Amino acid sequence: MRSICNNLRPKIFALLTPIVCLAFISYPSSQIFAAELGDGHNMPMVSLGDRNAKLAFTATQLPATKNVQLEFNLLDNKTGNNIQHTTYLVIVSHENQRLFTETVHSHNGHILMEFVPSTIEPYRMNANFDTLSASYIADYSGPIKVIGNIFSPGNYTVSLEVTGVDFDNLFLPTPLKFELPVSIYS
Repeated sequence: MRSICNNLRPKIFALLTPIVCLAFISYPSSQIFAAELGDGHNMPMVSLGDRNAKLAFTATQLPATKNVQLEFNLLDNKTGNNIQHTTYLVIVSHENQRLFTETVHSHNGHILMEFVPSTIEPYRMNANFDTLSASYIADYSGPIKVIGNIFSPGNYTVSLEVTGVDFDNLFLPTPLKFELPVSIYS
């Protein structure tokens, strides 16, 4: 009997650990925020269990190449540090038409995406695909590159949905949603 219990203990632990962890974490039911684009800004705080978090977001157009960079991270308001292992659904829209939809992940909590103009249709991701988080991650410390015709002069909406935090494969029951206006000039 003792042998059977010892064999079952790891299996029961593996099964119950995610359930117990989720029971101690409470997430808001729906959070949607908007912000004006500037040199950089912080979004209002949201709750993640016993933590308050805020989104830092910057959009930059690189003049020489016309590449557009989106840089964002979710910060723990108490420590000021990045919340590790964040997964985002990123949507870029123009005049209510989706131009880009992909899931990205960062182990250290910092995301840098660079959109490179090209005639490739619809677009190509130049990044590694992480199977645990089911998303694209940057190659070493470089940006996640998107090659294709996404941005041109005009007004866009970038929607970021935080779908996971703290672990590569722990997904939030209800994503944290942020909508940000981005204007691109010629």
